[in-house]
Amino acid sequence: MKPAKFHPIAESEMIGSAAFYEERRPFLGDDFLDSIDEALAKIRRLPEMGKPEKLHARSWKVSRFPFRIFYRIQPDRIWIVAVAHLSRRPDYWLNRLG
Repeated sequence: MKPAKFHPIAESEMIGSAAFYEERRPFLGDDFLDSIDEALAKIRRLPEMGKPEKLHARSWKVSRFPFRIFYRIQPDRIWIVAVAHLSRRPDYWLNRLG
């Protein structure tokens, strides 16, 4: 299995979203991060199973939360480029693939 590495902005998105959920209800931020971890484990095991996206990227829906993880499979890692809320403008993360 390849390691998953985050683009710095993708990591900030994830942390900010967890903080948002935690402010709404205690432990909901932890539940969000657990769902992210579950999705990442699946991505690492079966990276080709993600939904094909633009510019050779893929995405995986996070369970329980309205988020998708956008990533690119690279020879030595899974490069996570976005942890995106589904209501954000589409494709805002594409410039991170360069």
